[in-house]
Amino acid sequence: MVNVENQVVKNYQRILSLLARYTHSGEQPQLVIVTKNQSVELISKLLSRLERPIIGENRVQEALQKFKKCGALSADWHFIGHLQRNKVKKVIGKFSLIHSLDRFSLAKEIQKRGANENIITNCLLQIDICQDGSKYGIHPSEEAIKDFFMKIATFSHLKIRGLMTIAPFVAPEETRFYFKRMRTFFENMKNFQALPSNIEMKILSMGMSNDYIIALEEGATMIRLGSAIFGEPTYI
Repeated sequence: MVNVENQVVKNYQRILSLLARYTHSGEQPQLVIVTKNQSVELISKLLSRLERPIIGENRVQEALQKFKKCGALSADWHFIGHLQRNKVKKVIGKFSLIHSLDRFSLAKEIQKRGANENIITNCLLQIDICQDGSKYGIHPSEEAIKDFFMKIATFSHLKIRGLMTIAPFVAPEETRFYFKRMRTFFENMKNFQALPSNIEMKILSMGMSNDYIIALEEGATMIRLGSAIFGEPTYI
């Protein structure tokens, strides 16, 4: 386990050192460690060695078990997987950011639960950029994004911090087109003068182990990496 731990720390630090090359507007991109299927023992050891990393979890039950055992350690916890409405009550208040706000009905549930418990939940709006039927998210158009924003303009317990997407699982260079589109949406929404007060464009979360370099080149401010850090095989 010690060898595995050391290698994971080395991988994390190597990738972290790359991020300074892709600084935008004075801010370095952030790295989310995707810990799905990793043991609590390994995660707790990593948290004792890393300086407040961001931990990203995909599955609610697994995430809550890890949060309960490791949550007191110094880390920032994000929920990055698909979220069912009936699991919202278990998630809000525990994760500083939900990456996967992908439909209006989910936004309503987050607002309702947040109002009941006096909790403001930070989210990213997930965009289905490739529309291949395998991913979640709203339609990839400025009109659809603006319409969503207008629908939640009065939500006092939900705050959107930016956009998120998952590119198709293809050769890395083939993802560039999709990341370019996302950056365009991101920049245009920044300049949208009617942007509601509970929405800000601070985070563009895109790029995973297979394609994160392309995502960074195209303006990602946050990347989500699992196999690139833990050394698991990457499947294309």
